[in-house]
Amino acid sequence: MRTVLLLASTVLLLFPVSVLVFILERISKSLLLEQTGRDWRGGGYLIYLNGPNATDPSPTARTAVNMDINNAPSWAILGVCAAAYIVCALDAFGIWELRKVEGTYGSQRVWAWTASVGNILLFGLCLGIFGWATSVQNSEGWQSYEDVQRQNEEYTRETWACQIERFYPKEGWAGAACGTAKATRFLLLPMAVFALLVLGSLWVIIRQRGGIKWLLGGKGRYAGFDNAYELQQGARQGPYAPAPYAQGPPQWAPQPYYPVQPAQQLGSPPAPSAAPQVQKMGVAADERPVFR
Repeated sequence: MRTVLLLASTVLLLFPVSVLVFILERISKSLLLEQTGRDWRGGGYLIYLNGPNATDPSPTARTAVNMDINNAPSWAILGVCAAAYIVCALDAFGIWELRKVEGTYGSQRVWAWTASVGNILLFGLCLGIFGWATSVQNSEGWQSYEDVQRQNEEYTRETWACQIERFYPKEGWAGAACGTAKATRFLLLPMAVFALLVLGSLWVIIRQRGGIKWLLGGKGRYAGFDNAYELQQGARQGPYAPAPYAQGPPQWAPQPYYPVQPAQQLGSPPAPSAAPQVQKMGVAADERPVFR
């Protein structure tokens, strides 16, 4: 049961969130690209929007926009998801290996270091990608309708969806695409928190083995004696504790050896000898001396 609780932070939190981030990223891409076509002359994406532009302020105007998409943040988020899958596998195998009492300390330390470093790197990666993607989103976008038909403008998919929702509210799909893209980016923060929770689960097991001292190569909390006999003999005795061997030698001490006689070993068992006759202390009446 304890192992299940320790693994729950990995299986029930970190892994599902990483899968959810991947799914939402794919959904946001599909919502945007379903509304676009291909510009066969330039090779980019082309989208038609119902609303005003710089040359025609009429709300019934139809505006053609060339879309150049910056896929770097999307690929970075997918890379975080792939890293999370690997770290989840290392966490599950590491906690399963560390839960056992038997096993070599060398291999268990390798699992402990691998899982711990993996979660620390995943934590930093989630925060770093989130901060970078947020800065990219805030530094670009349309400022007015004059920017709508500007050529060679490259934005991320989230920026494209959110600015279309802002300037062309009639495009209902843009709201869903913008919300999905934002949710994908902000889910990197819970993923970082869950990586810390897994690190806490690992620390619970590492602390029981001796903490940082065991992790750096020490014997640990329960490995200070070479064997069980040294542990028993090296224990501190109280003022009323019996002296060593006061109640006889331990069972592992050498026992005396009594050789068996050959006659008794090969022949039949000796017959029981008759018990010696005990002379009676009493004397018969006719044998008693008579004093006259």
